[in-house]
Amino acid sequence: MIAQCLSFSRHAKQRLEQRQLVLSPPEIARLERAVENLAGKGGKLSLVLLGQLAMVISIANAKVITVVGQEQLKQNVFTNIDSAVIA
Repeated sequence: MIAQCLSFSRHAKQRLEQRQLVLSPPEIARLERAVENLAGKGGKLSLVLLGQLAMVISIANAKVITVVGQEQLKQNVFTNIDSAVIA
């Protein structure tokens, strides 16, 4: 289990702002639970799917590295991840 709260990189914040997306408190709670589960399973750099968003999260830092919206998912390739979860 992680001891720190979920944070967002500058890049992830910019992506959310560009797409005018705001994560609700229940969505943040789902993300935090997903990160805790991934940490318990040994995840390091994980892809988390939340609704129509995909997020790459550093589990050790509990930090969202990037956010991809549904419109970008079709042609996007995620590399260097070691785990994935649907939150």
